[in-house]
Amino acid sequence: MNVDYLTLACLRDHLDSLLGARVQDVVLPDEFSVGLELYAGQRAQLLISADPQHPRMLLAPHKLRRGVETETAPLLLLRKWVRGSRLVDITQPEWERILELHFEGQAGPCRLVAELIGRYSNVILVGPDGNVLDAVRHVGPAKNRYRVILPSRPYQPPPRPVGRQAPTQLPPGEWAALLASTAPDEALPRLLAQRLLGVSPMVAQEITARAADNAPGALGEVTAALFAPLKDGSWSPHVAVDEAGNVVAFAPYEPRQFERIQQASDISAAMWQYFEHRLSGDAYAAARWRVQERIDEMRARTGRTLRQLQENAADANEIESLREAGGLLLTYQGQARPKAAEVTVPDYTGKPRAIKLDPKLTPVENAQAYFRRYRKAVRAAEGLPTRIRAVKADLAYLAQLAADLELAESRPEIDAVYDALVKAGWAPKARPGSGGQVEGPRRLEIDGFPVYMGRNARQNEEVTFKRAEPDDLWLHARGVPGAHVIVKCGNRDVPEEVVQQAASLAAYYSPARDEVQADVDVVQRRHVKKLRGSHPGLVTYRNERTVRVRPKRETDE
Repeated sequence: MNVDYLTLACLRDHLDSLLGARVQDVVLPDEFSVGLELYAGQRAQLLISADPQHPRMLLAPHKLRRGVETETAPLLLLRKWVRGSRLVDITQPEWERILELHFEGQAGPCRLVAELIGRYSNVILVGPDGNVLDAVRHVGPAKNRYRVILPSRPYQPPPRPVGRQAPTQLPPGEWAALLASTAPDEALPRLLAQRLLGVSPMVAQEITARAADNAPGALGEVTAALFAPLKDGSWSPHVAVDEAGNVVAFAPYEPRQFERIQQASDISAAMWQYFEHRLSGDAYAAARWRVQERIDEMRARTGRTLRQLQENAADANEIESLREAGGLLLTYQGQARPKAAEVTVPDYTGKPRAIKLDPKLTPVENAQAYFRRYRKAVRAAEGLPTRIRAVKADLAYLAQLAADLELAESRPEIDAVYDALVKAGWAPKARPGSGGQVEGPRRLEIDGFPVYMGRNARQNEEVTFKRAEPDDLWLHARGVPGAHVIVKCGNRDVPEEVVQQAASLAAYYSPARDEVQADVDVVQRRHVKKLRGSHPGLVTYRNERTVRVRPKRETDE
């Protein structure tokens, strides 16, 4: 799960006790993180991490150690501007997953901006002039031409999502309208997370769980209660645990959507319990991040290509207008004065029409130029739909590779994602790998039913089109990339309990793995079709039904 808006608001209030603290030391625990040792009567260790897998900000229970041995530019600048300074303020932009630490020191005032926004997280040092001094992650125009994060460039906050409403400002009538706009097959938590500011999937699940009847009045009251601590500070940090006692979620409120919850001393302690066993050491973090950078770059480039194609898609009426202009010029060429820039003639309905001319050309040459433009536009229009479909397929495949990378559990699996980028023409050449082999699709049994699971694009292709029979069940997390899961039927009816367990696997091996509940589509394999001429693992399907499950891996109880 990600650190959301309410969690950071709770943390901001908790950190108020450190205002006025002096920064004793600055370290870089890893290439994505900044550690600050603060002293305000006693020492406190503040960790800010832009780890793309686990972005977080919290007070650590022990001294933070330097993990980056070389004295990098960000570290030197942090020492110059932050070390020895005092923490004078902590602010949070409204509805944003951002905290800004304001410092006053000998070098002058500065801000350390923690943007904890998923895999695009960053820690940015901003000078008194509003320009970026440095950041743990540089973002050049090749990755994001709209928001560049480089030294000496003005700092711009992330754009706010368009079309979302503040949850605390919705009157009952607006809640009713929001519910009325929900499609019959659309899950309410997903709708809330997509339409309301500051509402994460976790908060959306909590609102739904507390407002059992989902009536507009109940939804409004529950939401107001969850967001009330923003004004009165009545936070109540908790963690949720599974049957084995492992922490599976944290929240600045009592998360009633879980069966087993425990109160935490503060929000930092709650987050630390959650992240501790997940961060026992990803030995492949650096390799994973290098591949992620390549994927992000290609997604940005491919997205720009799609926008350009969509902008250049000529309207059918505009194309026909070129042909008509050429025909009208031939018909009324005698009305065009020499070297005129425009001529007005009757169109085919008798209405006057102004036609632009090139003064250097004769009327006939202008007509021929319009016909050439017409033929070129026709050819472009005929090819555009195919190109747009191909670029959309590229974006879908890049999303699948990003999911493959996130779920990769070994160095060979990370290298396999890079190899897929190379084969698609999106990376320069294959790097020397780890020497290990990627395992094939995972096989297990659920109550006597064989289950095959692909955990990357090529394994998905294999389990769906080589291991499965037409009558077998095919499962996939709805609306996100992820694993293809096959339940081998063997001419038997599959019990619903088996379907639920297989669906939990499909949800876990997808970007929905950290959600409390996820939607999974279930359909017979005969209704799954490979996208013709597309990348491995990309499919379309129909006649599905959708089940809601808690994501679980095969070792979970």
